[in-house]
Amino acid sequence: AFPRIACRFPASADGPRGPVRGTCSDLSMGGLFLEGVSITSASTQVTVEFPTGRVTFHAQVRRVSQEPKGTGLQFMRLEPQQLAVLQRYASK
Repeated sequence: AFPRIACRFPASADGPRGPVRGTCSDLSMGGLFLEGVSITSASTQVTVEFPTGRVTFHAQVRRVSQEPKGTGLQFMRLEPQQLAVLQRYASK
């Protein structure tokens, strides 16, 4: 539903097994793909943090990929401050 933008920046997610770090390689206003990270429990809710460290996003696992290895996450309940951060990253 949202256009995806190719990107490359570090991001972390705090999931059911603790924090993991990966690379955000795909970003939209609806979610992101966190490359290098497998959060295997579908529909698991996680907290995602970008390098700014000031804003976190609540997201839900939507897909797990083996090639490239990574996890597709869908954002939940975005606030205006979070939307502003997404717009800033999407314009880089």
